[in-house]
Amino acid sequence: MKSSLIISVFIIGTLIVIASCKKPDEVKVGNAKVYTPLQDDLARSMKKASLVMRRLSRAVKNNDWVETDMWTQELKEGIGFSCVTQYMIENNDISLRFIMLSNQFNSAINKLMLASKKHYPERANIEFDNLVYSCDACHDSFNKDAEGNLDFSDSGEE
Repeated sequence: MKSSLIISVFIIGTLIVIASCKKPDEVKVGNAKVYTPLQDDLARSMKKASLVMRRLSRAVKNNDWVETDMWTQELKEGIGFSCVTQYMIENNDISLRFIMLSNQFNSAINKLMLASKKHYPERANIEFDNLVYSCDACHDSFNKDAEGNLDFSDSGEE
C-alpha cells in the first residue's frame, strides 16, 4: 500500500512537470537589441563612473577612508583606463587638451588616494573638488550632449 502510494505520487508529479513545461514552439523570443560595441561600452562605463563618483562623494564627505580608497580605485580603473581608452579608440584625432585633462584627472585621483591613505579630511575634500573639476572640464570640452556641470552630490539615489 505504501509503495503503491509513493509510485502514484511519483507518476502524478512527473505528469505535472511534463504538462507544465513549455514546448519549443510556444517560447516567444523578443527582438534583440543591436549594440555598437564602442559606443555602448563607453556609455556603460560613464554611467558606472557617475555612480562611483556619487559613492565616492559620500565616502569623502563622511571621512570613510576604506570606502574612499575602494571607490577611488574603482574610478581610476573605470575612467582612467576604461573610459579614456574607449574614447581614444572612438576618436581618431585626440587633442592635446584631452591628454592634458586626462593627466589632470589622474593627478587628482592619485592625490585623493594619498589623502585617503593618510586620513587627511581637508586634503581629501580639496582633491575631490579637483577631481570633479577635471571631470567637468573634460565633459565641457568633449561631451557634446552634456548640459551644464556634472552633479556628483549624494542625493540618496543609486
